[in-house]
Amino acid sequence: MELHCSSIILLRGEEMNYKEAREYLKEISRYGSVLGLDSIKRLLKTMGNPEKKLKVVHVAGTNGKGSTCAFLQSILMEAGYKVGRYSSPAVFDDREIIRINDEYIKKDETADIITWIKEKCDYIVNCGFPHPTPFEVETAMAFSYFAVKECDIVIVECGMGGETDATNVFERVMCSIITTISLDHTKFLGETIEDITKVKAGIIKEKCPVVLSEQTNGVENIIERICIKRDAPLTISGKGQNIRRDKLVTLYCYRAGNGKQYNVTLNLLGTYQIKNSITAIEAALTLEKQGFHVEQSIERGVEKAKWQGRLEVIHDNPYVVIDGAHNPSAVRELKSSIDLYFTNKKITFIMGVLADKDFQTEIELIGKRAVKIITVTPDNERALEAEKLAETIKKYNDNVETADDINQAVAIAFQTVCEKKADMILAFGSLSYLGDLKIAVEELL
Repeated sequence: MELHCSSIILLRGEEMNYKEAREYLKEISRYGSVLGLDSIKRLLKTMGNPEKKLKVVHVAGTNGKGSTCAFLQSILMEAGYKVGRYSSPAVFDDREIIRINDEYIKKDETADIITWIKEKCDYIVNCGFPHPTPFEVETAMAFSYFAVKECDIVIVECGMGGETDATNVFERVMCSIITTISLDHTKFLGETIEDITKVKAGIIKEKCPVVLSEQTNGVENIIERICIKRDAPLTISGKGQNIRRDKLVTLYCYRAGNGKQYNVTLNLLGTYQIKNSITAIEAALTLEKQGFHVEQSIERGVEKAKWQGRLEVIHDNPYVVIDGAHNPSAVRELKSSIDLYFTNKKITFIMGVLADKDFQTEIELIGKRAVKIITVTPDNERALEAEKLAETIKKYNDNVETADDINQAVAIAFQTVCEKKADMILAFGSLSYLGDLKIAVEELL
């Protein structure tokens, strides 16, 4: 039975259920993560190229992608648009990576689309080509889903890099956004900021507008040259002014590129969120020039934005905060944020990292800020063992303890608060374990 993205309908009995669909994605993980566009383009072609039916904002960067997408999505939703959003990795729910107006793709919809895509993958393999990777399958699923649902606009976040990322299949986009660039994934993207910047800039399309978060001069110069070469109009976001804080709420004003001033109430924590929200404001104004009526919704949209796992307070007595900081640049921002919002608080850290990250530099930056650090091993094939992380931490903080699992780590952390050795708990290091930690906190309380 031939299926097209405009009508994903399967006869009862032929399709997988949701559990089988998730097992299929896990099974094909053996095909690994491969940078390059041939495989994803081949898969999308067999599906009728659903990506060509989408109006897209494409987002790349090392840090701030998810938050910037959340701000822009909220602005567009406030303006009344139907907004598709594709982001990764999943943290709290496997389905969260594909959502429309903050409603996750349903389980039965996931099963139906994966069943259909599996048929296409089997056909591709029978033709002698490599099997698409899980990320390619999920990317194709997102594009097909958004096309079927006839979204007004879709925000697509790169998985890693830009130029050869599986999301980079669009001939034209409404806007390309590049958030903060720093050293990360150097094994795949390059050993220097300059190399990584050029890879991220691979999402810039001929004559399509670009919005760039404020960067170092070197990064801005590279992006400017590429934009000139591709005749792509470039907007570099500026700084917020008159910044003040009322407890955990930040207020600032911003004079945008259109000359108008916006008075912003920011409910997402983090010193970096001012920059991310400003980038989203400039992106929204770029869409305004292309017929999206969003200008009047900017202030309210930013205020209502939500984004889980980024300096998120999940309990307030005592404070339990989780953050996805997973590279030195993000940890540097995290330290600035906790010093600002939780000045003089004695903090117990829970820390779990991936082995391919620069965790030693992360510990150098923030390790001494904790009264105690509890290490865990995230449930991830790339995870660093908690014992090895603890060995590194001891060079900078003697009060470190290894937990057998997330539940034990949470129990130990709360004990430090009960004994008045700490005032609050902060968990960070990798997004991959924050979902389990949140559940552990809820179960303990």
